[in-house]
Amino acid sequence: MTTSAQSEAAQILRRLLDLFDSAGRFARTPQSPDLYKSPDSCTLGDMRTRRRDYSTLPLVAYLRVSTAGQAASGLGLDAQRQAITAAATAQGFVIAGWYEDAGRSGGTMRGRSGLADALAEIDDGRAGGLVVDKIDRLGRSSADVLGLVERAQREGWRLVALDAGLDTTTPAGEIVAAALAMAARFEWRRTSERQLAKHEQLRRQGRPRAGATVDPATVARIDEYREGGYSYSRIAALLTAENVPTARGGGWYASTVRSASLTRRREIAAQAADLNP
Repeated sequence: MTTSAQSEAAQILRRLLDLFDSAGRFARTPQSPDLYKSPDSCTLGDMRTRRRDYSTLPLVAYLRVSTAGQAASGLGLDAQRQAITAAATAQGFVIAGWYEDAGRSGGTMRGRSGLADALAEIDDGRAGGLVVDKIDRLGRSSADVLGLVERAQREGWRLVALDAGLDTTTPAGEIVAAALAMAARFEWRRTSERQLAKHEQLRRQGRPRAGATVDPATVARIDEYREGGYSYSRIAALLTAENVPTARGGGWYASTVRSASLTRRREIAAQAADLNP
């Protein structure tokens, strides 16, 4: 989900939450420990194993800016720090430590040592949760953010995103988490649809779907071998013995031969469909 879409969704959610609050249906206070007991424990006979109690532990704060210029200026990081500090004072939570990824993209969670270190504090029992100024500081993918939300809910620690009203310890925050789940599913479906449309267009044009494809002359030979009753494994052995190159320079295997043949058939079929709608 784009930053603008996340911001718009957050505004809509805040308006909904205000409506619920005004009707007295939800309160922006932490859940009672007596609520939702079943996720908090599992019982085997007379033995009960509970998750770690994070409720009394301070939070760790996470900051992130995407570009080297933002990291050098420090303005974006300072603004996030000020917003979190103000919220901590207003809401009464304690910040145990500050972690940052300066000049790191939010497109993936890989390679973000600051986020990894912050989560390690929670895993080691030194912090009870994570707080960010804006939800896109966690990541720009709804699926990635939802993964963190689900982890927090599963393990029992607190995840707070100030701009979106997300707090996994409040009923109101559960609404935001549910909306994130819907957004992640929507984002996945849209991405899949775009990829399928792109692949279909490439097939119609006779172009490779991603990178190089096997030479059409080689595919023609594969088809001839198949018509002669050769197995995919035998064809792979023959092409390897003749030093016929693959699309990406690897070796020939039964699966490689089959994929090359099927891909070419799909391209021809798509081209024929385009000529005869």
